[in-house]
Amino acid sequence: MNPHNISGPQVEEEFKKKATVVTIFVFTLLSILLFRLFVMQIIKGSYYEGLSQNNRLRIITVPAPRGKILDRSGIVLSDNRPAYNVMVMPEDVSNAHGIAAYLSGVLNMPLAEIEAAIVKAKSKPYDPLAIARDISFDQVAMIEARIFNLPGVSIEAIPEREYLYQDLASHVMGFIGEISQKQLEARSDEGYAPGDLIGKSGIELVCDDTLKGVKGMRIFEVDARGHRVRTIDERSAVEGTDVKLTIDQNLQAIAANALGTKAGAVVAMVPDTGEVLVMQSSPGFDPSIFTSSMTTEQWKGIMDDPRHPLENRALRGAYPPGSIMKIVVALAGIETGILNPHARVYCPGYYKIGRSVFKCWQAKGHGEMDLVDAITQSCDVYFYTQGRALGIENMARYASMVGLGAKTGIVLKDEATGLIPTKQWKRKRFGQPWHPGEDAITAIGQGYTLVTPLQVAKAMSAVVNGGKVYTPKILASGQPVLERDLNIPKSSLDSIKEGLRNAVEGDRGTARTVRDPAYSIGGKTGTAQVARGYVSKLPDEADITYKLRDHAWFFGFTPVDKPEIVVVALVEHGGHGGAIAGPIVRDVIKAYYLQKELSHEPVRQDIR
Repeated sequence: MNPHNISGPQVEEEFKKKATVVTIFVFTLLSILLFRLFVMQIIKGSYYEGLSQNNRLRIITVPAPRGKILDRSGIVLSDNRPAYNVMVMPEDVSNAHGIAAYLSGVLNMPLAEIEAAIVKAKSKPYDPLAIARDISFDQVAMIEARIFNLPGVSIEAIPEREYLYQDLASHVMGFIGEISQKQLEARSDEGYAPGDLIGKSGIELVCDDTLKGVKGMRIFEVDARGHRVRTIDERSAVEGTDVKLTIDQNLQAIAANALGTKAGAVVAMVPDTGEVLVMQSSPGFDPSIFTSSMTTEQWKGIMDDPRHPLENRALRGAYPPGSIMKIVVALAGIETGILNPHARVYCPGYYKIGRSVFKCWQAKGHGEMDLVDAITQSCDVYFYTQGRALGIENMARYASMVGLGAKTGIVLKDEATGLIPTKQWKRKRFGQPWHPGEDAITAIGQGYTLVTPLQVAKAMSAVVNGGKVYTPKILASGQPVLERDLNIPKSSLDSIKEGLRNAVEGDRGTARTVRDPAYSIGGKTGTAQVARGYVSKLPDEADITYKLRDHAWFFGFTPVDKPEIVVVALVEHGGHGGAIAGPIVRDVIKAYYLQKELSHEPVRQDIR
């Protein structure tokens, strides 16, 4: 068809069709645009506003100083000091490799480790990442000198945990560390964020909610490269609440010095309240190393240490009680009426059950013994006899009543249970019956029995205070918790205490090394056998391989008639209790009296 022959109406009709198509197309585009605007402005307006704000603003949380940890007199054991952390805002880092390379040289950290951390943090671009904690002033200066060429990197001054006495009471204090992913998931609604520090053990753990405080906040305006231009707003952090302990810092220091490099523990308690005055475990550790950027070598050194410095031996170390168990047997015998304190038992140096012979530590024997004599000289044969008469069920019942073989109830975590065996326990554990000879060895603290130093302090406090069993108390707040009152008759208690007094003050006492004419002290030695067949003639068993030496126990209390303090010492592989553990207890008791004299506090006087 010749186009010149198309009439005017046809052209007009064709134009209208094309115009309609164009109109529909334009309308559709406008509708899409309007819909997108509606979504962006109304439905997702706050989201895009946040992105816009983040392009020019940065919100930094400010860690709160943790509350102080104080001893019973208000001496500061743990505080805060200013420290500098290297922080990275992932969103502002455009060259992770370049920044990691520079920081690696300054911080002496692996380049790959820093780069990987930055790349991983990109998933949460506006959450600051702590690359290194508590860096030196020289490192601060080197980074600040190049800060303009390190977009996204900043140095933040934060409060760093400081333990003023380093490893003193370190297991009580515990330590803080970076929150784990598991903890973060469980406690994200409590204001925790990645990189936050949280209590990991000890008082730092159990009182974390009290100590942690409330974070602050700073809002900065930044330029296109992420450099800070000015502070827009700031909210100060609120320091955590202080926590006061029952621990006496001075006595704790004396105990630590007396233990020296020996592996072991010292616990001191107020028998009438359960307050813990001393809980020292050796070797200790400096909790401060966990708050800074611990190196792999440091962590390996701690984990590979054969003496396990992170282990709190006071409440986690479980050991045979040795002759300290004889005090529980004496109590059980008197209370059940099976043991007559005045009846005498002959000790020829051995005790026979069938064809089995159980030897006394005194090979030539002790001769005629009553209860006071037997405690004074720690006669094994006397207590073999009483153990057989009582039987394991009676011994186990009274051991449990005073707090042995069970968690003490102290607020600290990960306490060991220990073990008080019974016939049922042995049948279930080994599928074997209980043998008569096991009554005998249980009575002198050998066999299956396991106790912790804290349990011994709790139990012996109950014995010497007349039967009141208190839960060990390490937080100064709150009232003492009396678990039960055994109401030990004074006549029963007098015989036991007289034996304990004579063990220290008597001419034949096994704890004569603890004697001090200025103070009234009672106590009991304990030697927990580690391996049979090894006999030493030295008090510290230095002629025997360390791991085969016996554990040394001693518990002491003063004044004898009205006790104010009970002290328990355990030295791993230390040898004989009187020679090794006894002097440690004596030093703590002497320091206790010295503090009394300096503060002009009266000391209870014994009624002799």
